[in-house]
Amino acid sequence: MSIGLPTFEIDFIQKAVTAITRSERGIACIVVYDDTVTDPGYATYKYAADVPKTSFTEANYNAIQKCWLVSVNKVIVVHVPTAAEFATAQAILEKLSYNYVCVVNSEAQAALVSYIISKNNQSKGKKYVAVVANVTTADSKYVINLKGDWVHEVGAGENTPMVNYLPRMTSILANLPLNRSITYYELEDLDKVDDSYITIENDADSWVDKGWLLLLNDEDGVLVGRGVNTLTTFTSTDTEDMRKIIIMEALNLIVEDIYKVFKANYVGKYKNYLDNQYLFISAINTYFRNLGTEEVLDPEFNNLAQIDVESQRNAWLGIGKTAAADWDEDTVKKMTFKSYVFLAGDIKVLDAVEDLKFAITLE
Repeated sequence: MSIGLPTFEIDFIQKAVTAITRSERGIACIVVYDDTVTDPGYATYKYAADVPKTSFTEANYNAIQKCWLVSVNKVIVVHVPTAAEFATAQAILEKLSYNYVCVVNSEAQAALVSYIISKNNQSKGKKYVAVVANVTTADSKYVINLKGDWVHEVGAGENTPMVNYLPRMTSILANLPLNRSITYYELEDLDKVDDSYITIENDADSWVDKGWLLLLNDEDGVLVGRGVNTLTTFTSTDTEDMRKIIIMEALNLIVEDIYKVFKANYVGKYKNYLDNQYLFISAINTYFRNLGTEEVLDPEFNNLAQIDVESQRNAWLGIGKTAAADWDEDTVKKMTFKSYVFLAGDIKVLDAVEDLKFAITLE
C-alpha cells in the first residue's frame, strides 16, 4: 500500500503554489504614541470600521486609517503613552508576529531601526521589516527608509508629516504581491510630496544609491521611486541584489517556509542519516521548482539545495576528527554530524521589470 509523499514535501508544494497570494496577505504593525488609552497594549483590526475613534487622537486615528487604502489582511496597532520610551513598545512587539512595522513618532524612528536589526539577527525562521522616515543611518536589508518631510493628500488643507504617512506605506508593502514591485507604485491619495532634498548636486538617483525610498512628483501623479531598502554595504552574504525590496520579500518568504516545515515536520521525526537528509533536500528542491513555475524564482536557473560538504567536514574537524580532512565528498556526506543537517542552496530570485534599454537604429 502506498503511503505517498512525506508530509513536509506536501507542505512545501502547497507553500510554493500559494507564494504569490500569501505575499498579498502580510501583516502590518503600526505603533502609535497616544494618551487616549493610558495602559500600553495592542489590538488587531481586519477592517477600517473596526478601529474605534474613541481609542486614539484624531491624528493617530487618521494615520491608522490610511492602512485601508489598499486591501489588507490584518493590521496590528500597538499603543503606548506619549511619555513612554520605545522600550515599552518593544516589549509589546516581542509578543507579536507581523511582516512590516512602523512607528508614528519622529523621535522613535532610530530606535525602531536598532530594534529591528537586532531582532532579525536573533530570529532564524522569520524576518521583520521596519518602514521608517528620515533616519540618518540604517544600512540594513530589513529597513526601508523614506525621504522627505511631508506629503500632501488630495483634498487636504495642511501637509501630512511623513511619519504620519508611514502606515500607508507599511500597509502597501505588507500586501504587495510577489509578482510586482513597489517601484512606480502610484499613490492616488497624494497630489504632491516634499522633494526639496533633490538638487543638482544630489539628484534622485544618488539618493536611491544611498538607500532611500523616494516618493516622486511625476506628471502622472505621485509615484514611489525605485523599491530599495537601506542596504548599502555589500558582502558575500549581503549582496547588491538584496538592496531590492522585491528580492528580500521573496527571500524572507523562502526562509520562513523552509524553517516552518523543517520545525513542524522534520525535527525529531527522522534519524539523522544520509537517506533522510536527501529526503528533505528533495522536498526543498521540489519547492524551488514550483517557485520557478510561480515566477518567484527564475525557472531557467538551476535552483538547488544540497549538503554543505565543507561545513559538515569542518564540524568534524572542530571536535578533533583530523581524518575528516582527507575524506572525499561522498564520505563527508555519509558521515552526518550529531543532530545537525548542513545544507547550502543556490537560487536566483526573479526581479521585476524596472529598466528599459532600447537601441533604435535609423536607416
